[in-house]
Amino acid sequence: MSQKNKKRVVKPKPPILLISLALAMSFLALLQNKYGQLSDIRGFYQMHFIDGAHHWPFSTYTPIGTTNEIHAVEYPAITGIIMWLITFLIPQSNLAWLHYYWVTATFQILLFAVSAYAVKSLASKKIAYAYVFAPAVLYSLYRNWDIWALVPMLFAIIYFEKKKYHMSAVLLAISIATKFFPIVLLLPVAIHFLRKREISEFLRYLGITIATWLLINLPVALVNFDGWAYFYTFSFHRGIGSGSFYEIFGKLGLSINFSSFVFYCLNIGIFILLTGFFVKIRKPLTLSESAFLTLFAFILFNKQYSMQYIIWLAPLAVVAISKAHERFSKKLIFSYGIWQVCEIAFQFAFFQNVLTNAKRLNAPPTIEILDFSYGVISAIRYISALIFTFYIAKSLHQSKAEKSL
Repeated sequence: MSQKNKKRVVKPKPPILLISLALAMSFLALLQNKYGQLSDIRGFYQMHFIDGAHHWPFSTYTPIGTTNEIHAVEYPAITGIIMWLITFLIPQSNLAWLHYYWVTATFQILLFAVSAYAVKSLASKKIAYAYVFAPAVLYSLYRNWDIWALVPMLFAIIYFEKKKYHMSAVLLAISIATKFFPIVLLLPVAIHFLRKREISEFLRYLGITIATWLLINLPVALVNFDGWAYFYTFSFHRGIGSGSFYEIFGKLGLSINFSSFVFYCLNIGIFILLTGFFVKIRKPLTLSESAFLTLFAFILFNKQYSMQYIIWLAPLAVVAISKAHERFSKKLIFSYGIWQVCEIAFQFAFFQNVLTNAKRLNAPPTIEILDFSYGVISAIRYISALIFTFYIAKSLHQSKAEKSL
């Protein structure tokens, strides 16, 4: 083929405006909470690293100058190591806790921009702005380290869509080793391969994921097994409450006692329904189409509903909207917006309710929100999320039904 006949390969231009806005919005979100109030980033530094001794986070130790024994951090291996490594960037001073918060936040600003780029890669540029401007995401961005796990998960989905399964499995394992609950994405991955009768491909994907996870975790576990396992034992024994589906009833004055048995039944039940949906839909869903439904099912009846869960749901929701049937596009965008407003209202109400009940003189509530009001706002938030999820499922079902004709 002559040089003239060769097709010119045009590389897609990077979404400069999208990335710039992601950096700007996340920086403004940091200014909204520049002292890290009610942030685990600040709290964990003050608890584990305030003496400047750079204690290994997966060990039990007594900070210098105190007599209080501190347990290992309740986070998976990569998050604990990230928390620890950043301490070496912080000079010891009376404001070390604030410097730690700001340095960590700086990394997370960059990661938020990367996550926006990943969402754009999976969806259209226009719909990606719905993630960049999501108020609840920005409000939650610096409360935890979840954005560190979200980014590799998003790229695992990108590589899966490109059928680069080995790289996808490695990235998913990194995400699991950072937060763990992206492990639930192995369900739609398994169904995707099994429906296509590519069993050997699934076994390779699963094997690479497990091997990578073990490669990351074994060195940490060998140094201090109990400290490494603390996250898993803590999560298993953690009580039901704080922002969860179960808490709503108590806040509304309904004395319903949800036992562990009910918790497991609800979670098993929702995943049986989800598996049935994935199996019965006419054409197999891609991972980008099924990821939101899977993460939402996992979070719906979780023991806790942490504020940062929206960081996981919002980008996957935006991707799902882009994949859904165009007949539902207006309803989806509208219900997504309503859900985001309800989510930010819930998060604000949650913290104001905590401050109202604690009656802390040094941090009084901006608005006094009693339990019943908080319960009503929580219920509305759950209903808005369920409505959006219903439209997503209905739209994907309709889209696959028409494509199979």
